[in-house]
Amino acid sequence: AIDAPYDVILLSGSVAEVPPVLLEQLKVGGRLAAIVGEEPVMRATVFTRTGEASWTQQEVFDTVAPRLLGFAEKPAFHF
Repeated sequence: AIDAPYDVILLSGSVAEVPPVLLEQLKVGGRLAAIVGEEPVMRATVFTRTGEASWTQQEVFDTVAPRLLGFAEKPAFHF
């Protein structure tokens, strides 16, 4: 992104998983908040960039939210 790195990124819908490209756009010390997972249980999660190539994540609470458009789903196993 043109103005990266960012202090905060907030996703306005749920995602199956947070793409690494978004986490890489955070400043060290920056945070990304997202609702992550699959129905029926998703988790509001805060990711914090702790170094050039390290992040922590804290699951804050369980919830469910509509899927954010344009984000790929996790690959599923099919026969």
